[in-house]
Amino acid sequence: MAVRIVTDSTCDLPSALVQAHGITVVPLTVFFGDEARLDGVEISAGEFYDRLRASSELPRTSQPSVELFRETYERVAADGDEIVSIHLSSKLSGTLNAASIAREEVAPLIHVDLIDSYQVSLGLGLIVLEAARAAQSGASLSEVVATARRAMDRVSVHVYVDTLEYLQKGGRIGRARSFLGSVLSIKPILKVEDGEVAPFERVRTHAKALARMYEIASSMARAREMFVAYSGNEDEARDMIQQLRPRLPHTDLILGEIGPVVGVYAGPGAIGIAALERE
Repeated sequence: MAVRIVTDSTCDLPSALVQAHGITVVPLTVFFGDEARLDGVEISAGEFYDRLRASSELPRTSQPSVELFRETYERVAADGDEIVSIHLSSKLSGTLNAASIAREEVAPLIHVDLIDSYQVSLGLGLIVLEAARAAQSGASLSEVVATARRAMDRVSVHVYVDTLEYLQKGGRIGRARSFLGSVLSIKPILKVEDGEVAPFERVRTHAKALARMYEIASSMARAREMFVAYSGNEDEARDMIQQLRPRLPHTDLILGEIGPVVGVYAGPGAIGIAALERE
């Protein structure tokens, strides 16, 4: 009996890593008006940012249905496997609640351990990767859960967003609300803290924001893995990785892309740093 890992599409993991580690991803939905698209299935990140820039109406998102989670659990556990289901912060979405109801519906035939990551995007992705590696190595259910929880304590996420407009209109601004009303030229740098979006720093220009993100990343010498993520501005993320390589020679630096659902709130032009410290 194996342990299988389920997560949701806000993990923003590259498809190659998802496939290599046997991870099952349940998609959230993005709506442009009445048009629904499954995150990462029916709309790619590139397509999403093109539409976002051209759209006069802010898209919205929806969590997966209980039915979709139930069907996923039944399919994944068809061979009697146990499941560890790891999801974005319950303070940002009802996704975990939908998964919890589905877990009750498939019990006791299927065992599902649910984990609230208190993270989002590639912060969630790093936790999921750690759990998946443990599962692939033959770890027991309790060992996989313990691995994920240890990873939660070692993950940090910082993100520069070009504007707070998308977070504010999408209702996910959290404690970063304190940055509203600042001078228009202010560029906010945020962090994920206790499962919420929180203020970190304010800088004056786009160039200074990128420089500060580089400083934040380069200070993380204990990082084993680090995603540098972008939302429609791939060249900036690639440049940052190249600059970071000599500063972080022992860190696995990975290019990441902020997917459609998270992109609804981050907006175009964001740069994120998600890092996992060594144990």
